[in-house]
Amino acid sequence: MAGKDAIVMARGVYDNLRAMPSAATPELTGIVVHWHNETELAELVASWPDDPRFELIVVDNGSNSPFPRGRYERIVAGTNLGFGGGANAGARLAHGEIFLILNPDARPEPGALDRLLQGFAQHPEAAGLAPRLVSASGESQAAWQLRALPSAWTLLAQTLLLPAGSGPSREPAPGTPIEQPAAAALALRRSAWEAVGGFDETFHPAWFEDVDLARRLRSQGLPLLYWPSAVFRHGLGSSVPRLGYGEFLSIYYRNLLRYLAKHHGNAWVLAARGTLAIGMGLRLLAVPLFKPRRARSRAEAARALLRVLGEALRGKPRSAKERAT
Repeated sequence: MAGKDAIVMARGVYDNLRAMPSAATPELTGIVVHWHNETELAELVASWPDDPRFELIVVDNGSNSPFPRGRYERIVAGTNLGFGGGANAGARLAHGEIFLILNPDARPEPGALDRLLQGFAQHPEAAGLAPRLVSASGESQAAWQLRALPSAWTLLAQTLLLPAGSGPSREPAPGTPIEQPAAAALALRRSAWEAVGGFDETFHPAWFEDVDLARRLRSQGLPLLYWPSAVFRHGLGSSVPRLGYGEFLSIYYRNLLRYLAKHHGNAWVLAARGTLAIGMGLRLLAVPLFKPRRARSRAEAARALLRVLGEALRGKPRSAKERAT
């Protein structure tokens, strides 16, 4: 991971890409972790209010196309810090007392940022607020966004390809406590963020870092509440096409096992490795009949499943260098 000094230096190089902030300290800082997603990032930048109360920081973990122009600050990490590491880097350089963690494909509707500030004023006990996520057509994403923290048994079921559960069938009322809101759009007080130390960067590059953060907040009695008056359009975009199906599966299950080890103990990890091997074997048998949705082809799916099966049997994923030999 690049050090803080290196990130600050890269930050200075790109100051010309944003309008200079006013003398007033921003109240809210949007922190966007970007990785080869320039099209959706441009839409987010275009939707960001031209208001000095709302700062926008984009942490660039990797890019190909020209970046959009607008009122934001670009931090070039120099390497892929992952979602957690990128958000931590942005938070270290943020000025606001509210951090709004955002995916590039989540865009605030007009007035959404004001309503978040209003929500924090109305709920001084809240460590964070989860805004309402809707699709491009306006359909609620609550069943995907708002979940209970997974138990060890739920995670074990995931390795066997059983349903991992979903959020509420009906949207909860404003101010309802939420155990594990998705970090696609999640507002947190700086004090709560600092109390738990931000994201755990070992969940690299993505998946389960938001689950882990929500669990640590809950363990310290720092509640997260639902605040649906703040609405964000969310594309449910995915890094899977850019990563490749095999890399996605390997990272996802590696971080699932890491989460199990951290919060439930190594005995559960041993059990999960066994059930993961069974689950991958069953999925391999089904590939001739059903192509996994995220895979581009049955051949890609089979290679990916064999890779994760081998990693489960060995007990740890192979590095990129080991896979190349």
